[in-house]
Amino acid sequence: MLRTEARANRVVVGTQAELATRRVRVRGARLHRPDDEVDAVRLRYHARAVPCRVERNGREVELALEEDFHGAAPGQAAQLLRGDVIVGWATIARS
Repeated sequence: MLRTEARANRVVVGTQAELATRRVRVRGARLHRPDDEVDAVRLRYHARAVPCRVERNGREVELALEEDFHGAAPGQAAQLLRGDVIVGWATIARS
């Protein structure tokens, strides 16, 4: 799913390539280490961790991924990692 259009009562779907992203906005981020210590994120329960860095613009937090990720789903949890250790979490926001 690429997006929902509530007013038109429509769900827009696309190809797998169109789902690819390198930037993921998150909300409610809780970190137990400084931003620069986060080196990866797990965006789905069984997905492998994707190398990333945390970028802040005021209160907004965005994850800059080092490779394409397909299907980051708003409302799902993002586990923020340093190596294999969870150092924080956030909720994936709508783009």
